Amino acid sequence: MEGLNSLVEGSWFNAIQTAGILGGLCFTALHFRQDIKTRQVSNLMAMSERHERLWLKAHEKPELSRILAEEVDFSKPPTIYEREFLNLIIIHFQNGWRVAKTTDVEELKSLATDAGNFFSLPLPHAVWEKTKKYRNRRFVRFVERAMSGFQIISKLNQ
Repeated sequence: MEGLNSLVEGSWFNAIQTAGILGGLCFTALHFRQDIKTRQVSNLMAMSERHERLWLKAHEKPELSRILAEEVDFSKPPTIYEREFLNLIIIHFQNGWRVAKTTDVEELKSLATDAGNFFSLPLPHAVWEKTKKYRNRRFVRFVERAMSGFQIISKLNQ
């Protein structure tokens, strides 16, 4: 009988110890998950701020007015300022693509629509074609698909 009591007492101690360890692991996992969500929200807010600053700059600077034009006279090639600004926009799109890949498929679809629309414009398209060889291959594939999808939709709407 005494051996049975010591076995039960030892089992309860192990059960409580195991429950404590499992509880600690669960708490750590929940905290880790919350930390990931907090960082994702922080990243999205930073991307939004960067997006706002970039486009505000594009609308305030007259020397960037051709960037969003649907027709561009290429007898005057893209200026250094236009190319540098478009490279910043491309980097911004690539960062958005990276964030969207890890957060939400709907975000990625929305980004693809924006990319298709933007990179189909004459000046962004010209700079994209000259610089895409220096970009992440998967991002290039993403933009190329987005542009081809946008062109198909544009033709349907005509």
